[in-house]
Amino acid sequence: MAGVQQETVGDLLPARSDSAPSAPEEAILAEQVEQYHNRGFTVLRGVLSAAEVAEVRARLDVQVAAKMTAMLAATPGVLDGKPATGAERTAAGRGISIGGPVDSANIGFPGLLAAAPEVAELLIKPFLLNPRLLDLAERIMGPFVQGDGFYVVGTPPAQLTGRATGVASRPELLAEAAAWHRDGYNHHTMWRGNPGWADDLADGGQPFTPPLAAHMLCYLQDMDGPGGPLLVVPGSHRSAFGDKPVSAEEAAAVVSVDAKAGDAVFFHCDMLHSGSLNRADSAWRYMVTSFVVRAGLPHRDDFTDAPLVRALIAEAEARGDRRVLRFFAADDADGGPLRREEQQWRAAVDEERRLLSPAL
Repeated sequence: MAGVQQETVGDLLPARSDSAPSAPEEAILAEQVEQYHNRGFTVLRGVLSAAEVAEVRARLDVQVAAKMTAMLAATPGVLDGKPATGAERTAAGRGISIGGPVDSANIGFPGLLAAAPEVAELLIKPFLLNPRLLDLAERIMGPFVQGDGFYVVGTPPAQLTGRATGVASRPELLAEAAAWHRDGYNHHTMWRGNPGWADDLADGGQPFTPPLAAHMLCYLQDMDGPGGPLLVVPGSHRSAFGDKPVSAEEAAAVVSVDAKAGDAVFFHCDMLHSGSLNRADSAWRYMVTSFVVRAGLPHRDDFTDAPLVRALIAEAEARGDRRVLRFFAADDADGGPLRREEQQWRAAVDEERRLLSPAL
């Protein structure tokens, strides 16, 4: 992206007010936090405008076409255990990630900020560093939110896969969903076999756990159209629900997330979810993804070499914007966010000791 270096301290970042949220904003935040606690997800409406959706889609179409060309003779991965070219993977309906090596279809890092800055720059203000999204993340995860991975996955249309077109029925959605999973840092994968924890889950007593990682996802087409919705099991971040719906009762718990093009879905890493097939005739389905983690945890994306990231960090430093610096693991003032958090812990412990009644 030519010109980034000249815009180092320019207008890449969204404005962030130094005042407290207004009463209506607080009410919206409180409702979203409650939905997240209870269901495992919440939807933020109109994060991208219709014009922004159209422009991002246009640029992604160029990226996907170039990547398809680069992959025609390459062997980027496997399909059903065998080497597969990009064309073979696409015909099978497999997604293509914008991020990572140019000849690879798989999700890779460094992501969008390095691989396609001409796309990423359109998404920085309305999505990646949107104050609405980061305010919510801080209320749910704690005040020290760090970026992890930022990329786009494109799913090929029916004209490339030969699959059915039109809007899928609910039985079709459930039958076709084959990618049920929970995201990284989830507790289910690590602890579900622990008897005490499993008992809590089975009794419905598992309390809400602030996630170490969370997923912000923005589709660039209506999710109730032929592009196919995100399927989720609400409450599965706090229950003993298994790795996929198997019974009729479990299938009945699955919902299609109600979101339009430009809306963002923010969900817990422990919530069970799956994508669905793209039944659009000719339009690729685009899913813009930002994973966030607690500051100090490993991050998969490149926050060092990408010129666009260096420009964002320089602008954040000029503004004194610690939130953005934390996001890119570049906040080292006063020892960084973890040292400041340790100081808060010590202050809390000292206050508790001061309040103790003398021993009788």
